Amino acid sequence: MLLLSKKSVISFKGAEGHDLKAVVARYTKSAEPSPGGAILLFTHAVGAQQWLPVIERLFADSELNISEAWSLDAACHGDSLPYNKDLIETDLQALADLAAYGEAVLGLLASGLFPYQNRNVIAVGHSAGCQAIVRSSIAFVNKGEPIPFKTIILVEPVFLPDDIGTSLLSRYIKPTSARKWQWKSRDEAAEYLSSTLPWKRWHKEILEVYVEYGIVHSISGSELKTPPKVEAACYPNAKAQAEGLQNLPALTEQRPVHVIFGTRYDFVPKKLRDGFVASSKDRLRSLRSVEGAGHMLVQENPIGCAEAIKAVLRESTLLSQPKL
Repeated sequence: MLLLSKKSVISFKGAEGHDLKAVVARYTKSAEPSPGGAILLFTHAVGAQQWLPVIERLFADSELNISEAWSLDAACHGDSLPYNKDLIETDLQALADLAAYGEAVLGLLASGLFPYQNRNVIAVGHSAGCQAIVRSSIAFVNKGEPIPFKTIILVEPVFLPDDIGTSLLSRYIKPTSARKWQWKSRDEAAEYLSSTLPWKRWHKEILEVYVEYGIVHSISGSELKTPPKVEAACYPNAKAQAEGLQNLPALTEQRPVHVIFGTRYDFVPKKLRDGFVASSKDRLRSLRSVEGAGHMLVQENPIGCAEAIKAVLRESTLLSQPKL
């Protein structure tokens, strides 16, 4: 489905008081979308911002009344990174602090660009994006204000105690830092990615989006928009994951929270995920699984991911198209 898109830049305060910027993309089916439909806000995982194939499938479902979809890049990723590139050399850890992603969401809500007042807003996060949704929501709870999201969908959340999270995530620093990220051409990059883990597990549509939008021309030829050393810097700080675990109960008291997991255990060990599910399932509105995918569920099975999200959205009567 061909969607209209527009990108904007927002400003916010990040870790250590740094002034940061983030790029947000707005997708609609028409220049003047219906004000009565739902608004979806998507936040992404570390190193993976490919929500577009999922968004297209949601818009294509005639049973869902969706007006707009917004996708927000973290300050240290994708189109946002050039605006904050000075921090790569001066304060990389502050730039890559995942807690700042929640501040980016708050920056979007405060920008005046995002029409959330008196609207049916559904927030959808993937992995690190889940922490961003929870962190921004709890900021409203702490102020005694209603959470702006009417429904929250968390895809492959990583909510772990600080000590366990630090141990788990630190193992990804070295292999991520060593990844190849520069090629002579975009075609060479596409060939390499399609034959190399983790990308060769990704769905064809996702990989095409990644090659088209996640790679830029450089002096050497072509390179990833997010360098491996920046992506790797996101892993040492497990504070955001611990905060997500601590704040989930308060979040579920105010809003329906739905969780979607892949069926393959390839990031968080089964014992840890099962522990999270056992301690949280009574608070969650629903818990779903998508076959043929692991932690990178959005990338590996965007069709199944979209179907799982549709199932959640259909539970809300506010999303049903009016019957003629």
